[in-house]
Order: sequence, then C-alpha cells, then structure tokens
Amino acid sequence: MRHVRALMLGVALIALVVAGVGYAALNELRAPADPRGEPVEFVIRPGASTSEIATQLRSQGLIRQPILFTWLSRSQDLDGRLQAGRYVLSPTMTMSQITIALQTARIEDMQVTFVEGMRLEEIADTLEAAEIVEATAFLQAARDGARFRNEFFLLSSLPDGASLEGYLFPDTYRFPQQANPDEVVRRMLNRFVEQYATIERNVQVPNVNVHQLVTMASLVQRESALVDEMPLIAGVFWNRLKPENAPIVGGGLLGADATIQYAVGYSTVEQTWWRKNLTMTDLQIESPYNTRLRPGLPPGPIASPGLDALRAAAQPDDADGYLFFVASCELDGSHNFAASFAEFLEYEAEWLACQ
Repeated sequence: MRHVRALMLGVALIALVVAGVGYAALNELRAPADPRGEPVEFVIRPGASTSEIATQLRSQGLIRQPILFTWLSRSQDLDGRLQAGRYVLSPTMTMSQITIALQTARIEDMQVTFVEGMRLEEIADTLEAAEIVEATAFLQAARDGARFRNEFFLLSSLPDGASLEGYLFPDTYRFPQQANPDEVVRRMLNRFVEQYATIERNVQVPNVNVHQLVTMASLVQRESALVDEMPLIAGVFWNRLKPENAPIVGGGLLGADATIQYAVGYSTVEQTWWRKNLTMTDLQIESPYNTRLRPGLPPGPIASPGLDALRAAAQPDDADGYLFFVASCELDGSHNFAASFAEFLEYEAEWLACQ
C-alpha cells in the first residue's frame, strides 16, 4: 500500500506541475510583452524558420518566450508557412494576436519609378504620392548629406553642408508603405554605388573627383534629349572648362540653362521645377548655380543623372574640340555642335530662322 500511495502522490505532483506549467503557458499566450510598447516594423526574411522568427520576435521585444511561440505556431500548423515580408507589430499584442498578424497583416511593397533628371523635390513628391514616405521627411534626410558620408565611400568628396542631390540613383524600386526615410535614402545610395562601380575604372577626365563628375553628369542629363549626344555635350562642357579655351567662352563659363532652371526653382505658371521660358531676369539671377555668370562647375549636381549621363561625363567625346551646341531644326532633340564662335552664330541664326 505504501508503494501505491507513493505512486499516487507522485502522479498527483506531476499533474500539479503540468497544470502549473500549462497555466503559466496560457498566461504567457494571453499577456502582451509590454502593455505600453510602441508599434515596430518586423521583417521576415525569405527562408527564415519558425524558431528564427521566434528569436527575432524576442530580440525586438515583441514576445518573451520564443519556445512558446514556436510551439504555438506548430500546434496551428504554421511551421514553415509564415511568409516573408514586412509587418507592423506591437509589444501590446498577445502571442496569439501576433501569429494571426503574421498571416494576414503583411505590408505590401509599393513600386515606384524615378526617371533620370529628377531633382530632390520631384523625388520627394513621387514618394509621397505613392504613400511611401512624406515629402518633408524624405527631404530632411536627403538634404543632410553629412549623415551618410561615413557609410558611403563615394560621398567622401561631398562638400560640407551639401545635400545628396545627384547621388540618389534614378531607377525602379519597391519600398514598403510608411517607410523610414533614411532607409529609402540608403537604398538609392546603394544603387548609385552599384552603378558608379561600372564606370569608375574608366574615367578619362584628369584630376576629377566623384562630386565633380556627378555634377557634370547632372548637367549632361538635363541638357541632353538624346543618349547618343551625351558624350558630345559632356565634351563641350569639359572643353569650356579648359584654361586655353577661356578667352573664347567668356572665362570658363559653361552657360548651361539647366543650372539656371535649378536656381530659379519651381514655376507656378508652368507648374514644373524645370521652367522652359526663362526670362532675362531669370538669366541674371544671383546664384552660384548660374553658369552664365559664374565660371566653372556649379557647387553640386542639379538632378539625378542616369548611367548613360554618368558614363558620358566620365568618358566625354571631345576629339573635335567643340565648345558650343545649339538645338537643331529637326525638332527631335538633336543639336548642332560648333568649335568656333563664328560657327556657333551660324547655327544659332539657323535655329532662330526655323522658329
């Protein structure tokens, strides 16, 4: 009998322990990790296991017991079925609510395209229209180039106080809605680094740093309608900066109207950042970006150049010594190129006559 009583006592104790563990587990399933916590973005990487997801949930303060989350997921036949993606979770959610959210509340990424030649404000407006990030928040991040300089070697020549104008590569991206503006900037900077790597070993312009080259590429982007002409237009601009040509081009003036468009900014009449109808007052604007009045390159890029413009700036076609270009009468975006001022005047008269 003593053995029977001992056995029954042991069974009873085990039952109590199991009941206690079950009660504690049930409480853990029902209790949030932090009733005062703030929502956070939670990302499940492709191929992540349930136990890896559980560990990540704990590291972000969303649950306290990864083993319990793993058990719960497996008991609901969710092991290996939680989809990769971005989610918004809160420490105020119970473990059961989190498992439901990871099945139903994935944030869909938004696709957005930035075309070559956009300035920061246009990129910001595009992001806001796609509900990815507010324009003001994006501009606050993108205008503070110094914050990203230590992360990206190609920003080492970025002047103090400069924005990231020109360095946010124009392309098609997928971003989550309500994205972090810094992460949007980093993604675009990473794409710039990838694309610049394809040309950096073939830069043919002597004694030029990255900032100067990107600045030139932005001018080429805005002044060129045809990709085939980009190396010629880059050649014209680089030739105009050569000291030996200073007497012909007014002392190293680039004379690029796109820089004046950038300086005068948004036109409420034309509803564009790139007004077509520049007035005489516009041409006389006091700005370091007015290359009709200020010799040399402007302080920085005026827009985001694409790869073709970057390649043209790095590998210009200056063999014919062209110093001028004038729109042709073909109305296809092409230009006539001239090496002398007299030839330039002939092309300009031709252009005026066909208007």
